[in-house]
Amino acid sequence: MTETRRSQLHLGKCIEDLDKLHNVPDLKSKRATMLCKTAQKLFESAEEAREKGDEETSYVQYMKYLRVIAFISKDKDYIKDKTYYTSMLGAKNPNKALDAAEKLKNSLIMRYEEERQNERLNDIKENELIKQKIDENRKKAMEAVTVKEPANQGLPGPDEVVINSEQLYATLKSGKLKVMILDARPGKDYIESHINHPACISVPEECISPGQSANVLEQNLPAASRPVWAERASMDLIVMLDWNSSAVIPGKTLHLLKTILLRWDIKVQYSRQPLALRGGYEDWLLKYPAFTTNPQPTTPHHDTMLDDMLGEIDYPNWSDLSPPMVTVNRVAKPTSGGPLIDRTSKMAAVQLYEERARSMQNILEQQERIADTSLTLEMQRLEAEQDWEKIRQQNEDENRDEIRAMYKLREQEIISQLMQLESKQYDMEQENQTLREQLEEYQRREKEEAANIAETIAKVAEQTGVTDNEAQVDERSRQAAARDVAAKRARIAAVRAQRDELDRRREAMEVERKRKLAEARTKRKPHEKEDDGDAYMASPTDSTGAAGLNRSQSSPNIAKLSSDEDEVSTPTFDRSTKPTKVAPSSEMHHRDFQPVWGDVGRGLTGLKNLGNTCYMNSIIQCLNNTAILVTYFCNGQYLEHVNRSHSTRGAIAEELAAVVRALWSGQYRFIAPKDLRNEVGKHQRAFRGTEQQDSHEFLTILMDWLHLDLQFTIKPPHKETLGASERAWHEYTKSKESLVLRLFYGQIRSTVRCSVCRASSATYDSFSNLSLELPAHASRCTLADCLKLYLNDEMIPGWNCPNCKEKRDAVKKLDISRLPPVLVIHFKRFYVDPKEYMCNAYRKKQTYIDFPLEDLDMRQFSLQCPGNPIYNLYAVSNHYGSMEGGHYTAYCKSSVYGKWYKYDDHLVTEIPASEVRSSAAYILFYSACSRS
Repeated sequence: MTETRRSQLHLGKCIEDLDKLHNVPDLKSKRATMLCKTAQKLFESAEEAREKGDEETSYVQYMKYLRVIAFISKDKDYIKDKTYYTSMLGAKNPNKALDAAEKLKNSLIMRYEEERQNERLNDIKENELIKQKIDENRKKAMEAVTVKEPANQGLPGPDEVVINSEQLYATLKSGKLKVMILDARPGKDYIESHINHPACISVPEECISPGQSANVLEQNLPAASRPVWAERASMDLIVMLDWNSSAVIPGKTLHLLKTILLRWDIKVQYSRQPLALRGGYEDWLLKYPAFTTNPQPTTPHHDTMLDDMLGEIDYPNWSDLSPPMVTVNRVAKPTSGGPLIDRTSKMAAVQLYEERARSMQNILEQQERIADTSLTLEMQRLEAEQDWEKIRQQNEDENRDEIRAMYKLREQEIISQLMQLESKQYDMEQENQTLREQLEEYQRREKEEAANIAETIAKVAEQTGVTDNEAQVDERSRQAAARDVAAKRARIAAVRAQRDELDRRREAMEVERKRKLAEARTKRKPHEKEDDGDAYMASPTDSTGAAGLNRSQSSPNIAKLSSDEDEVSTPTFDRSTKPTKVAPSSEMHHRDFQPVWGDVGRGLTGLKNLGNTCYMNSIIQCLNNTAILVTYFCNGQYLEHVNRSHSTRGAIAEELAAVVRALWSGQYRFIAPKDLRNEVGKHQRAFRGTEQQDSHEFLTILMDWLHLDLQFTIKPPHKETLGASERAWHEYTKSKESLVLRLFYGQIRSTVRCSVCRASSATYDSFSNLSLELPAHASRCTLADCLKLYLNDEMIPGWNCPNCKEKRDAVKKLDISRLPPVLVIHFKRFYVDPKEYMCNAYRKKQTYIDFPLEDLDMRQFSLQCPGNPIYNLYAVSNHYGSMEGGHYTAYCKSSVYGKWYKYDDHLVTEIPASEVRSSAAYILFYSACSRS
C-alpha cells in the first residue's frame, strides 16, 4: 500500500496553535443522541482528512471528537443506557481516535520542528545574500564619484514617525528645507564618524535621561552642539538617529529625546514632530558612505575608557565639625562691699584642660589605629604582589596544561585582591585625612585657649593663695600629658616611615619585574597567544596596555601586565577536583556548566570568569540572592509563565533559571555560565565579546528580557474605580504582568506646577531601578543626600499653563508613587567631563556613600505608596578601578545563613558586615521588610 502524500502545513506554526482550535461550544443544552450524531460526523471528518494527508485538520477533528465523547460519558442518559449509546458511537471508535490523535500529534511536532529549522536555514541563506549585496553596494558607492538620485524623494506623511535614508538624502541634496540631524549615539561614536551635514550635531545618549527638560539637556550638550541646538525653532525638519533603530520604542533613547523635544521644550513650537531615521546610522553608512566623515568606523560598543580618579581626591570641609566653644567661668567683678572670689574657677579650668587632653588623645588613638591598619594593608599588598610575581614566574616556566590553568586562576585571584586592597586603602586614607583635619582643628583651638586657661588658673592661684607645690604638681601633670601626646605622634611618624620603606621596596620590585618581563619577551615564540581568561583591568581597545590604572604609592600597573603578558591559551577544566559523592544530574548534560565539584553551602557557588564577564557574574549573584526569585526558579513555577512569543522565546529566563538551580545545588565550588552568556550575546551585540561592559546596563536589559520572557495575562480592572497612579500603571502593563515586574518595577510621578495659579499637570513613568546622581565635589555623602538630589525641584521657565492660558514659570517635581518590593538603587559614578569632551575624557567619582544596611525608611522620599516602605540591604554590586580597567564583585547576604559573603567570580568568602560599605559600591539591592 502506497503511503498517503501529506499536505502542507497551513493551520499553525506549532502544536499549541492547533490546541486552540479544537475547543467545542457549551454542550449542556444538547441531548445525548444529538451529541452522538455530532461525534460520528467529527470522526468521519477526521478520517477523511487523514486519508487526504491533511494531518492538521485530522488532528483537530479527532480532538473535537474526543472532547464530545468525554462530555457524553458524563451525561445522565448515557449513564442509564451505556449499551445503546456505545452502539451509536461505535465501540472501537474512541480508542481508534485516541491512538490516531497521539500519532498525529507526534508527527506534527516533528514536522513543525523541521519547518522551523528550514526557516532558519532560509533566513541564514537570505542574510548571506543580503550581506553580499550590501558589500557589493558599498563597493560601488565607494568607487562612484557621485551617488545616483534615489527614486523616492518625497517626505514622509504628517502621521509617520520615521524617515528612510533615501528620503533624507534627497531632502539634504535639494537644499529646499532647513534640516537638523540629532545624533543620539554615544559621543565617542559621533566623533569617529557622523553624517557630513553642517546641522548634524551630537546629542550623546549618556546625556539623555527620563523626565529631563530641554533646558537641562542643552546644558549637558557638548560645546560644539549648542549653537546649532539653539537654532532648532527655525528648522523645517528635525531627524533623530542612533545606531540601528527602525522605530521609536518607548523607554529607549530616541523616545526619550522625542519626549524632551515635544513635551519639555516649552520654548519651541515645532512645525512637525521630529522623525527617526529608519535603520539609524548603520543604514545611512551602508547606502551613502561618501556622505559621512568616516566611511569605515569601528563597530560601536560601550566605551570603557574612563580616566582614573585615585590620585584626584577632594576632601570635605570639616569646618562645620569644630568642637563647641566652652566658656570658662570668669572671676566675678568686686562689688562695693569688698572683693568676691569665684573659687570654682580653678576646678573648671583644670576640668576643661583634662577634657581637651582626652579628646586629643582619642583622636591620636584613632589615628594610630588607622596608621597600623594602613600599614597592615600595605604589607598585605606587598606580600600579595610578591606572591603574584612568584605565581607569574611559575606560570611562565610550567608546561603542563592543567597546572598552567591553576596558576592562571590563582593569578586572577591575586589581581582582584590587589584592586580591592587598593580600594580599602583609599577609604582608609580618606578616613585618616578626616581625623587629621579634626586633630588640626583641636590643636588650633587648644593654642587659642591654652593661654586663657593658664591665665585663669594663675589668677585663681593668686587670689586663693595656692602654694608653689600645687602649681608644680599641675605643671608636671600637663607635661606628662604632653609627653604622652608626643610619644603617640612619634609612633605615627614611625609607622609612616615604615610604610615609605615598603613603597621603596615595591618600586624596586616593579623595576626588577619589568626587566625580567623584557627578557622573557625576547625569548617568547611568535605564535604563542594570550589566554582567553579575564584580564580584569585590561582595556579592550589598547593592546599595549597604555590605558592602565595610575596607581598611587608606586604599586605595579596590573592593567598593563594583564594586557602585555602573552600566554598560551589554557583549558578551562580542573581535573584536580573530581566529584566524590554526587553524580552529575541530567541537567548537566544539556548545558556546558563545566562544574568544579565541591561540597559548599547552598547559594555559595561561584561563577567562572569567561573573559571580562565579571560585570555579568556580579549581577547574577545579586539576583541569585533575591529570595522570592530563587524560589520561583528552583521550584519550577516559572515554567507556567514562559512566553515563547517574545523575540528571545523564553530562552533568557530558562538559562538564568538553570544557572540559579546549579548555584543552589550546593554541589559545586563554581560553574561556568557559558550557555547564559551565549544566549545573552545572541540578542545584544555588546555582550558577545570579551570586552568589559557596564553591570548597570546589563541589569537593566536583563530585567526587561526577564519581564517579557515570563509574562502572563491578568484580568483588566475597571478603570473607573482606579486612581491616577493605578490607571497609569495598568496602561503601562496592558494587563500583562510577570513576577519580575511585581518584584522590581516601581513608578515615578512627575508634576509640573504653575508658580502663579498653582495649577499642576502630572505624568507617570515606570522604573526597574533608581539611577541617582552624586553630590558634586563631595568625597563623602549619604544615600539620603543622593535621594534628595534626585527628587529636588527643577525650575522650568516659559511653561504653557493650561489654566492661565499663557507661558509661566513652573516647578517640576519628581515623587516616587509606587515602591517595589525589591528596590534597586544605582549610583552614577561614571560621567563625561564636559571640559574635555572633544578629547574623549571620562571620569569616575570615587565618592564614599554611607548607606544603611537595615531599616532604610523611604517614607520621606515617596508618596503614600502601598506596601512596606522600610527596606533591608541584601546585595551590593561593586566596581573597582576605572572604566579603562576595572573589576566587579558582589556582596550578598545569604537568606539561609544570615551572613554576608563576597562573590568574586569563582571565589566565595565570608566577610563581616562592616566591610559592606565602601567607595566601590555601585548598585544596591534592598528588599522590603515583612510586616510583623
